Formats: sequence, structure tokens, C-alpha cells
Amino acid sequence: MRLNNATITQYLASRSGLVPGKRRVVLLRAEPVWDGPKDLPWGDGRFASVAAAPSPLAVHELVLAHLGRGGRGPDVLVVLTDREDAELGPDLLAKVYKQRVNTVDTWNVVREAFGAQGVDHWLVEEHWAAEALLDAAPPGGWPALSGEQTLSRREALSALALRRLGMGRYQPERAAAAPGRPHADELDSHTLLRWSLTPGGPERLLALRAPERAGLTRFLGEEAGLAGQALLALVHAEHGQDAVAFGLVCAALWCHAEEASDAGISRVRGRAERWFGDEPPVAGGQLDALATAFGRSCEEFFNGQLLTGRSAADDADAAIRRLTTGVLGRASSFVRQFGAETAARYSPVLLEGLEARFSALGAALLDNDQVRADASVRELNAHALSTQHDIRPRVRRAHMARRLSRWLAMEPEAGCRSVADGIGRHIAETGWVDLALEHVESAGDSDPALRAAYDRVCASVRRHRRAIDERFAGTLATWTASGGSSGAMLTVERFLPDVVAPLVASGSRRLLLLVLDGMSAAVAAELGEELREQWAEYDPWPKARDLPRRRGMAAALPTVTAVSRTSLFAGRLASGGQADEKRDFPAHAFWNGQDAAVFHKSDLRADSGGAPFGPELAEALAGDHTHVAVVLNTIDDRLATEDRAVDGAWRVGDIGKLPELLRAAATHGRAVLLTSDHGHVVDRNSGRVDTERALSARHRLPDGSTSASEVRLTGPRVVTSDPGGDIVALWDTDARYGERRAGYHGGAALAEVAIPVLAFLPLGAQPPAGWRELGSQQPAWWRLDGSASPQPTQPDRSVSEVVQARRRSSRGRRARGTSAVARSHDSLFDMTLAPAHDGALLTPTPVDPHAALAAALLTSDVLGQQREMIARAPSPHQVERAVHALLDAGGTLPVTALAQRVGLPPTRADGFAAKLRQVLNRDSVQVLEPLPDGRTVRLHAALLREQFELD
Repeated sequence: MRLNNATITQYLASRSGLVPGKRRVVLLRAEPVWDGPKDLPWGDGRFASVAAAPSPLAVHELVLAHLGRGGRGPDVLVVLTDREDAELGPDLLAKVYKQRVNTVDTWNVVREAFGAQGVDHWLVEEHWAAEALLDAAPPGGWPALSGEQTLSRREALSALALRRLGMGRYQPERAAAAPGRPHADELDSHTLLRWSLTPGGPERLLALRAPERAGLTRFLGEEAGLAGQALLALVHAEHGQDAVAFGLVCAALWCHAEEASDAGISRVRGRAERWFGDEPPVAGGQLDALATAFGRSCEEFFNGQLLTGRSAADDADAAIRRLTTGVLGRASSFVRQFGAETAARYSPVLLEGLEARFSALGAALLDNDQVRADASVRELNAHALSTQHDIRPRVRRAHMARRLSRWLAMEPEAGCRSVADGIGRHIAETGWVDLALEHVESAGDSDPALRAAYDRVCASVRRHRRAIDERFAGTLATWTASGGSSGAMLTVERFLPDVVAPLVASGSRRLLLLVLDGMSAAVAAELGEELREQWAEYDPWPKARDLPRRRGMAAALPTVTAVSRTSLFAGRLASGGQADEKRDFPAHAFWNGQDAAVFHKSDLRADSGGAPFGPELAEALAGDHTHVAVVLNTIDDRLATEDRAVDGAWRVGDIGKLPELLRAAATHGRAVLLTSDHGHVVDRNSGRVDTERALSARHRLPDGSTSASEVRLTGPRVVTSDPGGDIVALWDTDARYGERRAGYHGGAALAEVAIPVLAFLPLGAQPPAGWRELGSQQPAWWRLDGSASPQPTQPDRSVSEVVQARRRSSRGRRARGTSAVARSHDSLFDMTLAPAHDGALLTPTPVDPHAALAAALLTSDVLGQQREMIARAPSPHQVERAVHALLDAGGTLPVTALAQRVGLPPTRADGFAAKLRQVLNRDSVQVLEPLPDGRTVRLHAALLREQFELD
């Protein structure tokens, strides 16, 4: 503290022992600096000499010199020194006033420094604080309090802690806005924990003088509670920098590990307790409460840092990652040091806890325990590190393995009734299987149990997929040989006439057709999930008479670009190149005079650094007169490399120019169709099939024989140089003809033949005629949120059971003359018996259980009561159609899609959904739940049955 003229004068005037005529020396504790007058006037014309003494020797010399001068000069000498009494010694102190280094009564100075009207008496009790406050004053002084305020203890000591310890900046304006509350960073345990991690932070407390250090420690302990007291004890024990890491271990030991689970837990806790120092702030049983509170606070603080890192800018995120990584590393060293490995496995924050959760999932998958596996996934997702950017791919692989095990638990059939059924199933199911399989096999895992589980699950999945591909190849060969009539199935050459032509005829929107060369159903499934976050997806096939769904179409054969992509743009089976595509695409009659153009890789190259595309493509996209098709080759190009993707993922940003094209489409309100010319298979340690007649990596000229991995394809859909020619194609995804690459196409596997078709509009846009909005396209076994629990298909009930169900449900309804619906929750379709004209029972016929449940809802008395309580409630017919649509969609639909199913315009979607929730959510139970995106609802079928007494 530096003293000024007024402070010294006031002090001397208040000292009654300084009588005139007696030479005295007054030692004042202060910074040994004096830039005022040598002789300072005070009292009734008296003067005092003022000098600074930076060392004990200087004090000694000044005292002896002044006392030995006789009557010369002022009789009082004020020596400003920062030395302690013990440093000066009793002999010297015996010669000075009060025999000590005196402290100036500085509370008035403090009051004036803060611009306060008074000083709280609780603050005055802190005898050390006045000197500390004046000593810690910023260069420009303390900012003045606003208004006529009293300087409180909490206000002053908060300001002092912030300044001394580097915790933040004193802001009195916040004190005025919230009197009685800390006016800068909250001085709670989280503030202290953050401070402990700053370089040199804890050392600043230890460097203070003992009275100030003790006073601030006491005050901060009051503010931050038990957790703060624990931290300060660690600082005094010189463990401050490691406090957060140690606290995470404390949480594992005291908050998560049960003593019964480890007989040695008490010994481990005892070793950890010693880190609080020889004299911890509490003792006995209270020490457990202290460690528990400290552990919880450290976990909350650490989780907050992780959350901040995820939402921060790149630089801040990197800094937080460095901090959290360092803390976790130190915590792991403490786990080993204390022998706390067992307790750490229970931690939802520590790396050891994360690894334990991965191991638990692996063990559950190995045991094929579906319940344990679901619980393990939930535990893994609940771990704080599961969402970190470097952990997410590993967690994603674990999720994919769980999904595959759920699919296997459904005992999937290998049968394939038709090519249309095979392609439809691939888009809706086996393409998702391929996606999950590629994720898992792209990197595996370091945990032994999980690695073994991956091997087992993937091997089983590949066996099932191989059987499915084999059956499909046989069906494909029969279909192509019989002429390959498309019938009610989309084919690549019918895509433009059947899907694009009706869109053009509607005149409602210009088209952006994106052809992702080589995109498989698996890649489309992943891209579709990302696109659905910002776009509304539709079924764009107007002639379809089945339920709305994501479509697939059959590629031309062989499944190579020269054949299948040319056929797509030509609208007929053909073979050619880019020049043919540019010529054929705009020449179709259905354009009806409108402009259309196709752009390839060379057209995407910008002619300046600021342009996203080439000038012709940019002009076509910006205008309202051209239907645009763009071919993107990123996927096919990657297949030509020797290595697969690192994590098996395909994101929108991974496809060159796709984000820019989508932004342009959204800006100009274009309808977006996303498709391909063929799919591809991924190389999974494939074997080479020797042949001299290979035409691609997956098809060859026939030589009179085929191996077990091949199928002969002939017919009009096989496009060769000779009319009516045929080829031999590989259906086995583990076989190839050429050199190893990342992936291949040209063969007869489902992943090559099935072409996904995705249609999107900007959210809220009015769809073209015939377009039906889609809900989530994830299969039921894909969802890991507990919303669906797929079970193996159960055998149909016996005839006698059906008869009894028919008799029970037909009572009171005989006038209708039809059999009642017998419901089942396990099978896709129930069986009911259709009566013949003579009353005899004929063959059982399948009945849709979704329709049955929706129809049963209409007969519920509870539904009638619910509708009576709501003004302008939806009609029973609308409720039935809405429930049926939601059940058909797996329970989840955007509200606009739901309104479309019911026959309402999109403008009434939100209102209808709100009324439907009022009807179905009886007693506030969320039967129909709005999802966080604000545009989707989910129906919980089990709650519907329970609330409306439908069982």
C-alpha cells in the first residue's frame, strides 16, 4: 500500500502519544516509496520528516540517525517500510513508537477510494482488508460505487479477490443493478475451478501476506461452499493446478462408486483424502461430504466446459479441447496413483468410464443380450465425452453395431419375390444395413470385447446380406431374360418420363437434378438424414399407388456409367458418353419448349476465385427459365482410389459442389431431385476372380460357364454392342475381376442395381401435384431412442384363434356383414377369415394392423369424450386418417406431411397438429409428442392403446 500526505497527516493527528518536544520514530507499514515533501506539516504547526526504508538495515540507520540528532529538525520521523516486525528485531522495535510497525487506519481512505458513503462494520472487522484494498487498487483507482451506498464486506472482498487473484474485473455498475450479489464473475465454486486452471492462478493466492491469504481463503470458502473450501485446501497443499482433475476422481470415488462394489474403496478414498493437505478444512465424516460436493462441482464445471467447446468458435473450441484433454490426462494419472481403477469405471466423465461403457456394449453384443445392449448404448450416450469430436466416430460405430444386431434379431429373410421387391427392400432396409456395416468395418475398435463383437456381428450380417444378394441375382436374371418389363417399378430409363415430366407439366417449379455418379442406397441414406434437417423430403412419383416412401429404381445393365447414366438422360436404354447426355437431356418432348441443360465436371470449374461454379451453370441456376441437371463425380472418383473412407461416412460437405448447388436451389426455390446412375459395392477384403474377358471390375463377357459368385444376364435390359447380347456379372460383393480399389460397380449386387431417388423442397414450400411429403425414412431397428423395439416376426395365429377373435369383435356389429379385424402387435399383417357366400370360411387374408388400430380408436368412448372437450376438434375421419398415417410412417411425420395425408393444405398443418395433440394427449400424457425441431410429431402407439383403452 502506498500512503499519501493526507493519510499520514490524519494518522499522526490521531496519535495522542506523539507529544511535542520528544523525539519519536513512527514506523508505518507501506510501500517503501515516498514522493511527497521531506517535511510534512501536521497538527498545530508541527512538522514530521518522512522517509522510505526498503530494508531492515535502512530502517535501523534512519531510526538511530533521527534519535541521535538531538534537537535538530522535526521531532517526529515517519518511516515507510514493508518489513515485518520479526525482520526488524526487538531491540530496534523498543526504540520506536508502539514498539511495532504500525498500520494506518485506512478505512476512510478505502471509503473514499470506492466513493462510498460509509463502510459496513462487518468489513471493518476484517483488520487486514483495508491495507490489502488500498495496496491492490488498480492504477486508476477503484471504480466508484454509484449512488449513496455503503461499502459492504462482500462488495469489497469480492473486488479484492478479483483483483488479487486474477479472477475477473471489478464492475460496480453490476453491483448497483443487483445489490447484495457479486458484481463480476460469480465467486462460486465454478469460478474458483476456472481460476485454478489459469497459469499461475493458485500461486497468486499463496504469494499474498499471511493475514490477507487467510482472510481471502475464509471469504472465498464462504462464497463457494464446501466445494470451494476443498479447492482452497488443495491450493494451500500446492495441488491447485490439478484441482479439477483430482475432483473428477473424487466424483468417481464418492459419487458414483458404491462401497459394496469394491471392498477396497475405503482404502482408495483414504489415499485420496491426503491430497487435501495435513490440515483439511473439515474432518471425519464431514470430509466425505466435502469430497462429494467437490466431485460433483468439478463434474458440473467440466461438463460445462465440454458444452462450451462444442458451441464455441474454432479457436476457442481448440483452446477448451487442450484444457479438457490435459485435465483428463492428469485425472487418469491420479486414478493409477490412488489405485482407483474400479471406481473410475463408473464415472460418466473420465476416460476410464468411457472405455468401460464401450466394453459393456461389446460384452452385451457378444452375449446377444438385447436388453443389456440397449442399456449399454444409453449409458454410452450419457457419458460426457461421447459427443466430443474425436470420440463421435467411435460412438457412431458402436451405434451402428447395435443397429446391426437389432436387424439380425429380426431374423431377416433372404427371399426376393421380384426385382421391384428387392429394390424396394434395399432402399428401405438393406441399404441401411450396408451403411451401418461400412461404418463398423471402416475402423473397428481398440477395445477387445467390442472388437470381438464387431467381428461376430459383421460376419453374421455379411452372411445374411450375401444370401439376400444371391437370391436377388437369381430373380434379376429371370426378370431380364423375360423381357425386363418395368410394370409398377421405376427403372432408370423411365425416371425422366415418370418423375421429371409430371413435375415439368405442373409448371410450379424449376428443377435441379443432381446425379451423384455411383451413389448407393447406403450413401443416399446418410446424405438424406443430413438433408432432412433443412429440407422437406417427398415421394415424387405421382403414379405410385402405395404408401409414400423413398423410392428406388433399377439400373440398366451392366451397372456402369456409360450405360446406366446415358439411359437416364436419354429416357431409353442406351450407351454413350457426356456428349450424348448433353444432347439427349434437353431434347425430350415433355420440356414443352422450356430450356433444359446438363452440366458435367468441367462445367463446375469457376473462372474466378469468388465464383462457386462456371459462368454457364451459374447463369442457368440463377435464372427462372432453365431446368438444370448436374453430374457430380466425387463418389465414383473415390471408388477408383486404393483406400476406403476413414470413417465410412458420407456427408453433404464431402460431395464436391453439392453444398453450393443446394444453396442455389434453396435461394431460387427449385425442386431438388437427388439420384444416381448406379450404386457401388465397397471392397471388404475381396478376392480376385481370374478372367481374360473382364469388361469392368464386376462384369465380363460370357465364356459358357459361371462360378458360384456370378450370374448370367441376358435380355433387352442388357445393353451391349450386339443387340440381344448377354454378360456375366458378379453378385458376390467380396469378388472382383480387376485390381483392388476402394469400391466397384458393374455387377449384379443389390447395392449396384438399386438406384436411390430422393426429392426435396425448401421447408414450407408448396409441393408440386402428386408429390407426397415423407416422414423419417429410418427403419424401426435403426432408432436407438427407445421409440421402437423391433421383434422377430411371429407366426400367424391359428385358424381357431382367428375364429374366436372374429366372434368376439363382431358382437353388436352383425349388421355390417363383414368379419371383424383381429389385432396383433407383433406381426406386420394379421390374419382374418373372409366368409364365402355360403358362410363357409375361406383362406385367411392379411389385414393391416395399423388400419385396425386406427379403426378401433374410432369406437373408443374415450375419444368421443376428448373431442367433446375441444372446440373445433378434428373430425373422427381426420383423426383416423392421421393416426393411420403416423403408424404407417413408423410413428413420426412432419406436420405438413400429416396434414397432406389428411387432405388439408400446408397452411393448416400447425393448427391441425395442435388440435390433434389436444385430442390424443389425454391427462397430459404425450401420446402425440412434438419433437424439438418444431415441425415434426411422434405418435407413441403403446400410449395410444393405454390411454384410449384399446387393448
